[in-house]
Amino acid sequence: MSVKSLRTKASNRAATAQARINSTASPYEKLRHALEWVMSEARAAGRDTAQDTVATITKVARELNERSRP
Repeated sequence: MSVKSLRTKASNRAATAQARINSTASPYEKLRHALEWVMSEARAAGRDTAQDTVATITKVARELNERSRP
């Protein structure tokens, strides 16, 4: 695939995900849609970047966990 078509597909995925996130009122529903977006981007990136993606997601989850502690 050409770079232009890959960028177009990524842009379309981002627009769809952002619209889905913005259309919901519940913060948990927004979080669910955001996580679905992250997973779709990870699938689109391929297996070569899987380790980096997992490390980044794990880092964010740990930071959120630390912030939620009293």
